[in-house]
Amino acid sequence: MKKIIKVFVKVLIVLILFIGGFLGYLTVTEYRPDQIEALEISNNQTQKVSLNTTYKAMTYNIGYAGLGSKEDFVMDGGSKGRPDSKEVVLDYLEGTLDILSSHESDFYFLQEVDLKARRSFNLNQVRLIEERLGDGFSSSFAYNFKANFVPFPVSFTDYIGHVESGLLTLSTKQVESSKRHQFPGEFSWPLRIANLKRAMMENTYEIENSDKKLIMVNLHMSAYDGDGSLRKAEMAYLKEFMVAQEALGNYVVIGGDFNQTFPEVKDLFLPKQDYYVAYPIEDDYLPSGYSFQIDPIKPTARLLNQPYDKLDENTQYYLIDGFIVSSNITAFSVINLDYDFLYSDHNPVVLNFKLN
Repeated sequence: MKKIIKVFVKVLIVLILFIGGFLGYLTVTEYRPDQIEALEISNNQTQKVSLNTTYKAMTYNIGYAGLGSKEDFVMDGGSKGRPDSKEVVLDYLEGTLDILSSHESDFYFLQEVDLKARRSFNLNQVRLIEERLGDGFSSSFAYNFKANFVPFPVSFTDYIGHVESGLLTLSTKQVESSKRHQFPGEFSWPLRIANLKRAMMENTYEIENSDKKLIMVNLHMSAYDGDGSLRKAEMAYLKEFMVAQEALGNYVVIGGDFNQTFPEVKDLFLPKQDYYVAYPIEDDYLPSGYSFQIDPIKPTARLLNQPYDKLDENTQYYLIDGFIVSSNITAFSVINLDYDFLYSDHNPVVLNFKLN
């Protein structure tokens, strides 16, 4: 009996040391970005933005080419932690690339683009997107998720592992500067050491014959925020940013995955069961001089509780992707491109606009 107790104690000590060492390693190597960081601009273009010219912007959460129509995800009530094979990811990615190239845009706001991650079989999606769109685009990348090891979510073999992922903005215009803004708020330790560090990317463009700037913001805001504190902090930061830009008289387009539903459509696509609820943005949230630009007809995202089936009553939809624009911009149209969630759990949204 004593031998059994000794063996148990030894095993327990080894286990404690291993877990302690593992948490220590992740804590020491935790991604700790500055509040604002300058980003590298690749292949910067030479043509500047013009007034009274129509431009097209697309926002698209590509789901790291791992959340297409055949997938579910454990955080949404499914069973899987990552796609079954590299071939599956390549297939979703090829479809995504086809969408980008077939809807030629002046600006692309992409979210959940993996730079290097186990969940997408270490494909450099940033490079592959840049190559497909060609030499006519400047690009900048900002981390939204960076961790050496994420043990979650399913089993010893089905886990996220190493992940480097984030926001990718591409444009046909010359970028004056590109910055990553770290959103305020964070999970408590130890959850934060292997969790997302939500951010927004601010790209600034000079405008011909104007002393004002065009500010293009790509963002991906928090989901699964239990008490709502992260959401509130992020939205307060974004509002303060908009107020500051309005005071400068700049032209502002903000696009991305808000992970919240917009006031105009807060009563649409309501959860059918005990599913994830997209928090409705407050009716009076926007500061003076701004408006939401969304397509209120079709959903932009689906829940990953099961593989996609449009005929199944348990298929849950959301409208959480769209734009905010300043009042000195005319928005001609906003269209949700309905790809039936074939390559991602989101559909792309396209905005046509001009600077007045």
